[in-house]
Amino acid sequence: MKRTVAIVIVALAAVGFAQAADFTTNPNPANPPTGTPYTPDLPNITQSNDPTTVEAGTGVACTDGVSIADNHFLRRFFLNADHGILVQYNVTSVDFGVESATGTNALVNMDLYSIANGAAFTFANMTQIGTTSRVLADGTSLSIENFVVAGSIVDPAAEDLVVDMFWPDSDTWLGFPGANTSGETQPGYIASVACGLPDPASYASIGFPTVALVVTVNGDEQVVPTPTPPPATSLNPIPALGSYGIIAMVLLIVGVAVLLMWRRN
Repeated sequence: MKRTVAIVIVALAAVGFAQAADFTTNPNPANPPTGTPYTPDLPNITQSNDPTTVEAGTGVACTDGVSIADNHFLRRFFLNADHGILVQYNVTSVDFGVESATGTNALVNMDLYSIANGAAFTFANMTQIGTTSRVLADGTSLSIENFVVAGSIVDPAAEDLVVDMFWPDSDTWLGFPGANTSGETQPGYIASVACGLPDPASYASIGFPTVALVVTVNGDEQVVPTPTPPPATSLNPIPALGSYGIIAMVLLIVGVAVLLMWRRN
């Protein structure tokens, strides 16, 4: 009896270990890209040295090998310091790479946040300014997906923009974010409670220094209207008299008065 119980315990432990979530790359070979070729919109901002290529086997996510755990894939954009944006910046859409999505109900959220410049990169310090969601098609592979989402950073000198592709925990699909090894100008980040990271951490800090998330933000700076000059008056201005003009007018008046008195006499 004891031997049977021991075997059961060992078996359960093995299953639990096999199902434990961990940060991994995609163990399955990628299919050819799906959808239309990616063409970036202009103007845009990106931290990817190559924002148009998703490489197979480079995306890292928290999974158990069968389904997806909760995952946040993030980039923090320093609009003023890195991109020279001085006035309000309005996001119109985000292009985010997806290495693979296999299964059903692959729900993806695209969230925009503002965070104070210099503040610690934690969810507690972020304020949501925009969000959208969609379901990725089964078999999505090596593609760059466009998410139409709106949000504004009013003062780029005081606030940074955070883009977060969030995958809720699900047992119906398995996926990996799109990345490549071409480098980046700022680090990409990942967070997952299931893998022990409740707040964003750089990929380098968890042992994947070559991962560069493929992300492009499409948007525009707020147009500052040119002040409208006041309408010109249609009346001719009354000329001002100088000192000599006043003396001449007084002499004219006196002359007219003298003339009138002389004629009466």
